[in-house]
Amino acid sequence: MHTLLKYSGVLLIAAGIPTLLIDPSPGAEMPLLAGLFILFISREKREDERAVSIKSSSAYIALVLGYGIKLLSTNLYSHKLISYQMTEINHFLILVFAMAIIIYYSRIYIILK
Repeated sequence: MHTLLKYSGVLLIAAGIPTLLIDPSPGAEMPLLAGLFILFISREKREDERAVSIKSSSAYIALVLGYGIKLLSTNLYSHKLISYQMTEINHFLILVFAMAIIIYYSRIYIILK
């Protein structure tokens, strides 16, 4: 069950990235957002208290960093230094979930081993 959920999340991410880049219509980001969410909430085969703690702290770090990036990009946009402003909440959520997954897996598999 855990593996099926993980693979479905990865499949949605793989389908969602090209969809987001090619399709400009509203809602085109939903497969990517759903895939990132599913991958983040999926459990490991052996998930102990340490893994749960690392996952929740990774989400916290990603939320803080994502909001900092959003504030920085809004400030740069208002000073006309960049041409893109993150206004959609779904784009912010994609940023936060992507960073949370990257932070979590890097802490679990790269730093701690």
